Amino acid sequence: MAARCAEFDLPIYQDAARYDAEHWWKTDDLAFWEAMAGEFGPRVLELAAGTGRLALPVLQTGASYTGVEISTAFLRRARDKLACYGSRARLVQGDIRDFHLDETFDLIFIGFNAFLHLLTDEDALAALACVREHCHEGTRFVIDIFVPEPLFLYRPEGQRVPAKVYTDPKTGATVKVEETNSYDPETELNHLRWYYSTDEDKDFLVINFTLRMYFPDTMDRLLHYAGFRIADKWGDYDRTLLSEESELQIYVAQAGGQRS
Repeated sequence: MAARCAEFDLPIYQDAARYDAEHWWKTDDLAFWEAMAGEFGPRVLELAAGTGRLALPVLQTGASYTGVEISTAFLRRARDKLACYGSRARLVQGDIRDFHLDETFDLIFIGFNAFLHLLTDEDALAALACVREHCHEGTRFVIDIFVPEPLFLYRPEGQRVPAKVYTDPKTGATVKVEETNSYDPETELNHLRWYYSTDEDKDFLVINFTLRMYFPDTMDRLLHYAGFRIADKWGDYDRTLLSEESELQIYVAQAGGQRS
């Protein structure tokens, strides 16, 4: 088992209020996860639960929710959001590569590209082994990540491109974020740098982080190797079949295959 990755200690994962402010625009998956919980719940486990954004639509179905999250700051914010749900909402601090809850769930999921923080096959397989430990025969395991785009990966070195605009929750200032990246095709690691600026203060914050770019053939291989059978592969939240034109890759898997 790999040691806790220093990636999770980076500043990007320590300011929960800023994280929520940055992702104000991400709402297109809420109805999807609500439907998943309604269809496959009621005992739901989310991995890399973040600040609780996806817990809310799950809990609205009446499901019982458990979230595993490594960031103390994110957990604190999630607990504040979910306090009104009482015992139906449980949050556990833990590394998704090494967690053991001694129970099984009906639906287990990892949403909004969080799987990309598993930077190696070893990390991914460790997480998948933990998922399998928490599955019963009918459990559905769902992963939602984007399809890597060559135009995104192979941009000119040092080229800044607009990434997002948000309102700072503390100052009310409009913050513009630009992005550069450097992609290593051998490791499939994309090293990103975000530059935060206001009109008065350019580059007041610079953050580096890394994501693994998982292509569909890699996901097929890892899920099979970990002993999962892929039931569905979708390319969007409307459950359109995954194709070469898809921007997302959403996997619905069940434990039941033989580990390779």
